[in-house]
Amino acid sequence: MTAEIAAGGHTAQLDRLLTFTDAHPGARFKLRLDYEVSSFYHCTDASCSSYKGAFNRLASYLDSRSTARNLEYVFHPVRGEFEAMYPGDAAVDWMGVSVFAHELCLPMYERGYLYNGTPPQNYDVAASQCRNAYIGTDAHGNPAAVWRNFDHDANVLKLVKFARDHGKPVVLSEAGMMNFTADAGATHGMEQERGDLWVRRLFSLLNYQGPIPNLPGTHDLRGVIRSVVYIDLDFRYGWDGIDDGSFDFAPDTTWFVDGRLSRYGAAKASFCQGLAANGFTARCR
Repeated sequence: MTAEIAAGGHTAQLDRLLTFTDAHPGARFKLRLDYEVSSFYHCTDASCSSYKGAFNRLASYLDSRSTARNLEYVFHPVRGEFEAMYPGDAAVDWMGVSVFAHELCLPMYERGYLYNGTPPQNYDVAASQCRNAYIGTDAHGNPAAVWRNFDHDANVLKLVKFARDHGKPVVLSEAGMMNFTADAGATHGMEQERGDLWVRRLFSLLNYQGPIPNLPGTHDLRGVIRSVVYIDLDFRYGWDGIDDGSFDFAPDTTWFVDGRLSRYGAAKASFCQGLAANGFTARCR
């Protein structure tokens, strides 16, 4: 499909989209040209030329026909594939990334505490942190690996740095709390505590200064993330979050949980504080 789009196919849907966006000239639209893109699903070869071509083709087509000129284009890859799949500075306006549990170095519950399946060697289970090395110096001032714990996944930090280096802002395209504990349908106990920790780590990502795993030096990533989409839903009832009498995702068997901030007192308070402290136009009511 990406190769067909790059070759100019599948434009009818875009014309319907333009009718809508042109009818709202006072709005600005951030368009993800597919979401959580990966080389496995979106590339026909190792160069990812098909996806890059599709992204550039879509952006060019929409720009050439938009009368309102109110479109911006979001490149939203999965963690770790942002560099190989990057469509180029000319077409990309924003870089996007999903932030759920692993991105903030927190485990998720699915019939046991899990981190990407099993706690790997570079995960500190007791501290609920990632453990990685960055390039520091030894006692003699020579480059040396320095191990430390991190609150944020290395790939996320590297993506934000990549965006900064390319002069692009970052949008957290999808963000939400996952299932922290094995307490069936309840939203209390450890979920309250870890929900607050999740929120505080989310906002600390927006203001990150420090080392990045596998890279030398320290890095100032403040101000690069300029937009956040928080999914305030009870995920247990599916992607629409509507209580229809039965769970779509039973909380004792899946990652999904009631992610509504109204269910977590400390998390909501931290979220409201984070909105105000970071200059967001949105505020808690």
